[in-house]
Amino acid sequence: VFTMGILARLEPYKGHQHILEAAQMLKEAGRDFRILIAGTGGYETELRDTAQRLDVEDRVLFLGFVKDVGGLLSILDLQLNASYGTETSSLSILEGMSMGLPAVVSDYGGNPWLIDDGEDGLIFPARDAAALARAAARLMDSRTELARMGKRALEIFKQRFTGEIFAKNIENVYLDTLKGAK
Repeated sequence: VFTMGILARLEPYKGHQHILEAAQMLKEAGRDFRILIAGTGGYETELRDTAQRLDVEDRVLFLGFVKDVGGLLSILDLQLNASYGTETSSLSILEGMSMGLPAVVSDYGGNPWLIDDGEDGLIFPARDAAALARAAARLMDSRTELARMGKRALEIFKQRFTGEIFAKNIENVYLDTLKGAK
């Protein structure tokens, strides 16, 4: 079964509602999939009610707080991020990339800085459940493209997002600042 997941606080601005709406569209199209929702928050009751109302509770599992993030990411085919508020750089997306996991993400905040559309994942317009469903369906239909994006996710992570690279970039900022002070 094609397995997607989101690791995020259960708050409205994280876009879970749109993921549930996309799940309804995928289910109505006859697709077999599961969506794992990891996290807790003040929006959990509303999201569970929405899953029931949209008749996707058989496809969506609410996992609560997950301590073993790596273990969860390792069973996913695709990571989701549907944020439309307060997203700078998603650590869960970076963790997924470090494991070769492609992502479908909204175009909000730092997501387009992390994911190169068509390279290591797909970007959809924030709050557009239909676009999210289309992006997920595209990768469900092409395991070759999914695998290529997973490989690129790991390559891009190693090129741009390791701790060593971040430390070197910060060091360069200090060095550039000191050069300008002379």
